[in-house]
Amino acid sequence: MVQSAPFLDKDLTPEDQIAFAKAFQIAFQGIGKDRCWCMKKHTHAVFQGFKTSKTRILRYKNKDARPLILAMAGKYCDGNKSVIIRRSCCNSQYCLNPSHYYWGTRSDVAYESAQRRETGLDNDLITKLRVENEEGISSLKLSKVYKIPYHTVRRICNNETYEEVANATQSDNLTEVWERMLLTCEELTAAYPTEAKKFNLAYHMTNELECPWHQKGESKHKGNFGLMGECLDCMEEIKKGRCSVDVTNFDFRTWYWQVKSFWDQVDIKESDECWVWQGATRKNNTESTAYFPGSPFHSAKTQSAPRVAFWLSRGYTGKYRIFSRSSCKSFCCNPTHLTIKELKNYPETNEIERIRLSHGDIFQHHKDKEAKNSIKK
Repeated sequence: MVQSAPFLDKDLTPEDQIAFAKAFQIAFQGIGKDRCWCMKKHTHAVFQGFKTSKTRILRYKNKDARPLILAMAGKYCDGNKSVIIRRSCCNSQYCLNPSHYYWGTRSDVAYESAQRRETGLDNDLITKLRVENEEGISSLKLSKVYKIPYHTVRRICNNETYEEVANATQSDNLTEVWERMLLTCEELTAAYPTEAKKFNLAYHMTNELECPWHQKGESKHKGNFGLMGECLDCMEEIKKGRCSVDVTNFDFRTWYWQVKSFWDQVDIKESDECWVWQGATRKNNTESTAYFPGSPFHSAKTQSAPRVAFWLSRGYTGKYRIFSRSSCKSFCCNPTHLTIKELKNYPETNEIERIRLSHGDIFQHHKDKEAKNSIKK
């Protein structure tokens, strides 16, 4: 039993505890302890247990993640301080950083809220306002001098709020917070070695996986996947409007023949016409089946032709579903006719940058690529 993290022992399975702890270690190493660990912005697969949609707070495995976050840093609820406070230094309500939370009182909530609204309001200024008010300066004048709303100054000077602020500076020893967090991670790993080993193996495999757009010798399109298995490097290119039917975008040794074989089975016409799949189908011609065994997040060796067409023209989108226009012919593979309905913020494209279905001299291209990689090394 890991005595330092009772929340974890009580509410989560050993597998979930390990995944939770590893998320802290990886965020600590990859994002940095002084930055916001917003789970809406950081979508690496290691953070897949966290939920930010349709909730006002960060949740983990459908539980409030905040007590778990504080427990990782050795901070627990007591009778006097039973409210979880999010520090004003962080703007994200979905932050995982343990130094951005503390157990406090409702006065602390008001204090942090005021700090977010009013730049410069800190313990020193609160004390100064009270001293000057006692010396005879009115709350109205103080509000004008320090550019703070009158009602806030009046409440401060009347000790209606922040009454404990002088004793609750929340100047936690951050070094101690990080040491406690890392120690808790080590204790959990020691308590559940089998689960930790399985997690490390799975994470390593995910970190080494490559999407079809990865080129040997390059760092992009490798080990950078979102919760749906989508390549995050590809998603950035999709946002920029990438759309190219070009076999030279793919590694010659691994992907060239597979990519070429796919497009050879598509009836490529004008850019505004439907490109009908002419390859294999099944279920009385109601489903297309394109041979594509290289998808890192699919065990099946075949995919629907429109999905593969999207992957090989715009980017690898993992388990997201691909849709064609309602007016399209069956199994249309024209990239400009394909979209992902779940991604409303991603632009549709009306133009194909290039159509190139073969290398000029494939052997010379291979030699040039090898020479380029040897120079980099």
